[in-house]
Amino acid sequence: MTSEQAAQLIDDTLDLVHQRLQQLEALMHKHDQRALAAEFREWRQPVGGHIDLMVCPGFPAV
Repeated sequence: MTSEQAAQLIDDTLDLVHQRLQQLEALMHKHDQRALAAEFREWRQPVGGHIDLMVCPGFPAV
C-alpha cells in the first residue's frame, strides 16, 4: 500500500465514522457515540499533526 493509498483509507474511514456518529446521535445512543468518538480521537486529532503508520511485520515495504 502506498502512502497515498493509506491516507485515502484513513480519510474514507473517518468519513464513515463521522456518518456513524451522526446516526448514533440521531438515535440518542450517547454511550455508543462517546465510545466511537474516543476510539477514533487520535485519528481525528493526531498528536503532532500526523498519524504514524507502520509496515506490518512480514510485509515488504513499498
